[in-house]
Amino acid sequence: MDYVPLEDPDAGIRVKSIFCFVIAPEMQRKGIATLLLERVCQDAADEGFDFVEVYPHKASSWQSSDYGGHYEMYRKGGFYVSSEAEKGLVMRKRLKPEAL
Repeated sequence: MDYVPLEDPDAGIRVKSIFCFVIAPEMQRKGIATLLLERVCQDAADEGFDFVEVYPHKASSWQSSDYGGHYEMYRKGGFYVSSEAEKGLVMRKRLKPEAL
């Protein structure tokens, strides 16, 4: 995805990344990925991370189901687009009010 870190490595910003969700076909469209996302965000907050970062494709298509998750799920979960690459987005959710 041509990802470039958004902060200087010495800035002390802690980011937890989610690269994919794999849900069994018979269990898809039941809210499981959303529940997993909520759990990862809560765990990351409890562990002292500043952000959770995800990497969905730009457009909803068959590629969106390539385990990266759907833009709408992240948007509804409080994520915002922090940068854009040729093939996809970098979205973040702020876990601490004082995080950049």
